[in-house]
Amino acid sequence: MEVETNKHLLPYYFKIISFVIAGLALISTIISFNENLDPNIFLPLGKYLFLLALAFFSFSKEKNEKKSFNQLRLKCLIPAIIFANIFFLFETFMELFKSVEHREFMSAFKVLLIFHVYYLVSFYYYKNKKAQRH
Repeated sequence: MEVETNKHLLPYYFKIISFVIAGLALISTIISFNENLDPNIFLPLGKYLFLLALAFFSFSKEKNEKKSFNQLRLKCLIPAIIFANIFFLFETFMELFKSVEHREFMSAFKVLLIFHVYYLVSFYYYKNKKAQRH
């Protein structure tokens, strides 16, 4: 039985929305450097808006969606999860050698950022590689 993952993907126009959100994230980050405004509000806002933009971009359909993209997404999703977990565990292990006062464990933001970047790079790499063969 084949599961239809297209039902679970966002429509293509979410890729466009993701660019708008990424622009807002950039504006928020730039605003955070203004001396008159509190950077503790705008910098985290920019980070999380950027992460939202990545999520929208990662999980939305392609403009010309093909059935083979479902298998390609799964092919890229599992290694991305494994890579993000290994990166997190390695970083956590390295922090254990530091003194307690200087330990900084990786945030969920960084783990999700690593996951999305790895997933997107591998998905588009294999998608373009497959397109070149045809």
